[in-house]
Parts: sequence; structure tokens; C-alpha cells
Amino acid sequence: MSEFLTFKSRLQLGLMLAGGIAGAIAGCALTVFGKIIAGAPPATLADYVWNMAQCGVLAAVISPLVTWSALRRAPLWRTVVEPLAAGIAGAAAGVLLGSAAVFLLLTPLGMAAAMLRLGHRYREQPLLRHAPRRIEHGANG
Repeated sequence: MSEFLTFKSRLQLGLMLAGGIAGAIAGCALTVFGKIIAGAPPATLADYVWNMAQCGVLAAVISPLVTWSALRRAPLWRTVVEPLAAGIAGAAAGVLLGSAAVFLLLTPLGMAAAMLRLGHRYREQPLLRHAPRRIEHGANG
């Protein structure tokens, strides 16, 4: 089967897999934080599986789209890991502040901020033009 897949197809499948795994990790963390912020009893296995599956599928779809459209020059591992870490950090900040609104706001804002930072850091740089050299003459010339 791999002989029929182009390099870009294999790369996209790998990015979908990595995005899905990162989304599942985020789903697990958000389940824990969501239960804490809601003051609900601990999550059941079904809660974890459902949230990890939902976040994993969403990330598997969104990850290649964002990477190919906005983060083409960024290292692929950073397009997966940094938004994940920033989203979890935003969720943790909401939990530490004890605010469900902050939790719901900072989670996607953290991810978006990480993607914007990556887009800015790895934006396409224009080619520099060389300025003509000025020849300076000494006292003799």
C-alpha cells in the first residue's frame, strides 16, 4: 500500500495521526480539568473515552488543514505539540482561577495564540536585496 502513497500523502496521514493523538491527550486533560471546575464527581472511563475520541477526531481533521494553510514553514512536531501544550496550560489557568468562563475562554485562546506565534515565527521572509557597495577612498584617492 505504501508504494501507492505519495510523500505528501504519507506526511498528511502522519500529521492526522499525530493530531489525533494530541487531541486525545487534550481530551483526557480537559476531562480532568472540566470535572474539577464543574465540581462534579470524578470522570468514568466512558467519559474519558468519549472526550478523547471527540477531541482526537477533531484534531485529526483540523491539524492538517491548519498546518498546510497557515503553518507551512513551521516544523511539523511544533504544529502538534505547541498548540496542545498551550491549550492545556490555558485550561489549567482557568482551573487555578476557579472560573468556568476563563477555562472555556483560555483553552481555545491558548491554542490559537500558539498557532499565531508559530505562524509569525516561521512566516515567509522576503529575500533581501544587496545594497550596492560604496567604495570609500582614502587620503590618496
